[in-house]
Amino acid sequence: MKIATWNVNSIRVRLPLVINWLKSTKTDVLGMQEVKVEEELYPFSYFEKIGYRCSVHSQKAYNGVSTCSKISPKEVFKGWPDGEDDERRVLITKFNGFSVINVYVPRGGKRGTERHAYKIYFLTKLKVLLENMFSPDYPLILLGDFNVARSEMDIYDPTIWKNRPGFMDDEREALEELLSFGLYDLFREKHPDERKYSWFDIETGGFNRNQGLRIDYIFVTKPLLEKCLECDIDYEARKKRENLLPSDHAPVYAVFNI
Repeated sequence: MKIATWNVNSIRVRLPLVINWLKSTKTDVLGMQEVKVEEELYPFSYFEKIGYRCSVHSQKAYNGVSTCSKISPKEVFKGWPDGEDDERRVLITKFNGFSVINVYVPRGGKRGTERHAYKIYFLTKLKVLLENMFSPDYPLILLGDFNVARSEMDIYDPTIWKNRPGFMDDEREALEELLSFGLYDLFREKHPDERKYSWFDIETGGFNRNQGLRIDYIFVTKPLLEKCLECDIDYEARKKRENLLPSDHAPVYAVFNI
């Protein structure tokens, strides 16, 4: 089974690219972030034509998450379980034998701002969600755009990014605290020494210069770590093609023996 995460930065803009990628890669489950469209205007039919069912938690112009799969989910939960506003950033999809939590973590802001505080709060609340709904022994996948580079290996220039949103110490600490639930970073597990990035700034031509950040992750509990065969970042999908404009993010995918 192949499972992937991809911040598409508008599903309507990126639709042909996403559909072509799904068909060529034979991905079973895709979690997307920043779909940026009202749920009633989501392009369900395009996915249905190629055999995917989509769950959507989104809104006009901002944020939004969607999980599309070849297998039908047993249950879908949109947003925080307690009903608090999540800015359309959390989507839980339960399948037979495993669950996928698809998240778009806030970018945050400068230290001391409300947006910075909300980002830390979001990561903290996400761990509470895991503790209340799941167990480290349960086959769980937490994927998405976390807007935090874990270490200096995950950023092209740590000096430039120090104390900027995406590489602040307290952000990284909050992410590591989330992982302490019993989650494993699949890319790093499979590539312990490799520098590879999932986000590249379009305006500065970061992709062509290999100047990026690894901020998109597939985290799993131990039962799925043991079944993971492969995890990587698909740079081909990030390349610019005629009539197929890329997102600023590349897909991250993992293959499991399940």
